[in-house]
Amino acid sequence: MTPFMHYSRKLLLSIFLCFSLVQCSDQANPEQADHIRILDEIPQHIQEVENLTIFPGDSEPLYSIDLIQEQTYGQSGEAYLLRISKCVVDDKGRLIIWGSRSNYEQYIHVYNADGSYHTQLGRRGRGPGEYEIVVGMQAEAGKVFVLDYTSQRLNEYSTQDYSVIRSILIEQWDGGDEFRFGYVEPRNGGNYQVIFSENRSKFGRLEIKFQVMDHEGNSISDKPLVFADGFRIKVRQSMQPTMPLLFLGKTITALSDEDVLYVAWTRDFLIRKYDANYDYQSSFYYPIGGHPFDLNEYTKAQVFSPKAHDIENAFSNMDEDLPDTFPVIDKLMVDDESRIWVAVPKGSQREHYEWWILKESGELLAKLLLPRDQPIYDIKNGYLFSKEINEETGAGFVVKYRIELKE
Repeated sequence: MTPFMHYSRKLLLSIFLCFSLVQCSDQANPEQADHIRILDEIPQHIQEVENLTIFPGDSEPLYSIDLIQEQTYGQSGEAYLLRISKCVVDDKGRLIIWGSRSNYEQYIHVYNADGSYHTQLGRRGRGPGEYEIVVGMQAEAGKVFVLDYTSQRLNEYSTQDYSVIRSILIEQWDGGDEFRFGYVEPRNGGNYQVIFSENRSKFGRLEIKFQVMDHEGNSISDKPLVFADGFRIKVRQSMQPTMPLLFLGKTITALSDEDVLYVAWTRDFLIRKYDANYDYQSSFYYPIGGHPFDLNEYTKAQVFSPKAHDIENAFSNMDEDLPDTFPVIDKLMVDDESRIWVAVPKGSQREHYEWWILKESGELLAKLLLPRDQPIYDIKNGYLFSKEINEETGAGFVVKYRIELKE
């Protein structure tokens, strides 16, 4: 069964009816049944999306995938780290690992491609090129970027010698009265994608704003992109703002090496594509839904979530219903070959991710099952970088896997 593109509504409904009939006569396999359900019809808000490609929910991947371990980093030696937070591959083929030791102090180390130790990136402190509480790290266009919460700045380092180039105070990126700085991503073109979220004082449905800006805080994009984000309730017993309720959906994004932005709302397997100027290009969609929603299960898994009865009380006073299902997707990535990686939670406790690996057009290439606590950090040059734990010491280390796709 092949996907159809650029549909008219009449054609969409007739073809999708065929999908449903085929589905009834050819039951989905058991692995699908325990973590996704194929929708009987396409929701109206999806039908209204322009330039949309729809793929069957029971699509079979073109390839199987194997991960072949080739190298480890930080497993032993002077740069021993207990907890690995993230790693990225720079333009020199070196691996940059951000982690912490048993005293929770954070460090960033550089490793050569063969696993040998190269150097430390910056150091702890509040001076030029220093950091204390790191909340983000990326590599792009010959630089490594480290976002330091303590000093409220973005440090930039050169991959030539890993010396500091400059520091940018995040206060220079102003999102307006209703928005506060949330995160920043370097773009290949030399500017920055700055992400702003609504102020903590707002309750109900929140919004998130994306804007292209330079290092001095000047806006480069003609207009920002604004999307719906999490949902926040007010809990009477708490004087502090609560975390957004992610089971109602959130916006997730991935920025490609060509500054193409992919955007998804986690309650729909719908991926939207925007070019480097934030002009909408196209979308693709898989008609699948997630696990049945259990409020108690959700509150137990979320450390900072309000209690279940607080959520129920808040919803009883609002024009909002608790959902029947969990979000169908959870994470979104794009690799250096413009393949899109989408994490679909799987298992009775959503303890695994089934990564759907897609062509840029949306066609399903392969599926990869990994434990949820084994994150994918980076995918570059045909390799996937993830984390493993030493069972004897409890220390984390990074593993480099070669990706093999087989027909």
